[in-house]
Order: sequence, then C-alpha cells, then structure tokens
Amino acid sequence: MRQSIGIRETEAAYSQAVSVWQKEISEADARKYLTDSFNMNNASASDLIRNFAQLLKGEEYHRTLSLLTTRYYFEQIYADFGSASLLSAIRATYSHIAYYENLPTGGGQPGLLKLCSEFEKIANLGDESDGTDPLENLQSDLQRDIDRSKKDTSSARNARLERADGKSEKVVVQTTAYRRNADVIAERLSQANGVCDHCNKPAPFIRKNGDPYLEVHHTIPLSEHGEDVLSNTMALCPNCHKEAHFGENWKEFRAIE
Repeated sequence: MRQSIGIRETEAAYSQAVSVWQKEISEADARKYLTDSFNMNNASASDLIRNFAQLLKGEEYHRTLSLLTTRYYFEQIYADFGSASLLSAIRATYSHIAYYENLPTGGGQPGLLKLCSEFEKIANLGDESDGTDPLENLQSDLQRDIDRSKKDTSSARNARLERADGKSEKVVVQTTAYRRNADVIAERLSQANGVCDHCNKPAPFIRKNGDPYLEVHHTIPLSEHGEDVLSNTMALCPNCHKEAHFGENWKEFRAIE
C-alpha cells in the first residue's frame, strides 16, 4: 500500500538514495532505515530509492512520485550533481508522464508538466561550466512543444494558428564551447575510414576537401566530464549523430557503467 510522504520522509529518502547510488550502503539497508525510522512501508521506500536512480540516469520510471518529492529531488539533484543531471531527471519525468498517460487508468499530470518546465529553465540558465548548450536546449524545447501539440486535435491547433501573428521571436543565447583536440578528431576519422561506427554505412557525402563527411561524437559528453581522448569517441554519420543526441535509443551511443 502506498502512503503519504511528507518533507521529512522525502529528505531522509533522498539521503539514503544518494548513499545507495554511491554504493556506500545497500538498497536493503536503506529501506530498513526508512521503514524503521520513519514508519515508511517497504513499497514506498523502494520507490523513493529506485526512482532516484532512474532520475539520475534519465530513464523512465513507473511508480509516481508526489509533486513535493519530485520538487525536492529536482532541487537537490541540481545542487548536488549539476545542470546535466537535472536535465536527465527532467527527461526521466517526461517519460514517466507519457507512460502514465497511456495507462488505462492513467491521465494527464499538468502539475508535473509545469514542474518540469520550471526546472528546465533553471537548468538551462544554470551553471555554464557544465557545457549545456543553449542552442541544443532550444531544439529540445521545440521538440517538447511539438510533442505536446501532436496530442491536441487538429481543430485545436488550427484555432491557435488563427490567433498567431506569424512572427518568430528572436532569442539571444550565450553558450560555452570546449576547445577540442584536433589530433583526437583526425585520428578517429582516419580509423573510421569513411564508415560510420554505428550504422556501418559509408559517409553520406564528400566534403569540399575530398574527405568523407563524418562527425566525431563523445560517448561520455565533455559536459559530463568525459575526456577528450580517442577511446571516448565515435565517428558518426550526421543521421546517427542526431540519433545519439535526440533519439529514443540514445543510450546505445553512451558509455554507461
């Protein structure tokens, strides 16, 4: 049976979940602490611990967290792990919302959607040193809005279009770039020999200088403290590179422990 979780329980659960994530204690020990010290039932304790791990990994979770708990987790993940991890947590939550909406007994979660939108702005305007690219964030925001629009009826979309003035808002963004090691790029492309490391197909076209067009992708992003070394790279065609950043199977391109 699920139970109401207040701020004291949430704070304790977050602390235990972090310790489990960092392999300082076992999940069983964390559950026992929460059930013994806060009279929390075993199912709720498990949900709070396991959902935290899914949030950090950016993966869909199924057991719903309250708005209070989600807000606290977002705030603490941002404080303890940075903007990139907060964006992963938001991605996991959007996946959960979609999962819940598709359940026979599910439905919309406007409060959770609003919370995600609120913290997206915080993450995207946050610590520039984490390498989050505002241009990529604009693309992500657009795709999110497209996904929401698709859920509406055609008549609802056309009603909004009739009210729209057709003018596009100009947005000025600041971004932080990384100075890449040219040797890493050149050697990765040389080893690829014009063939994508993911789909194993030849480069889609030839550059003006005569080289096959491939792009070098970091399997652990530089923004997540990945190293700019040969072993952390793949040579990808543009299509696979876009999939690595925006596709449903993005994890296939990542080096995940």
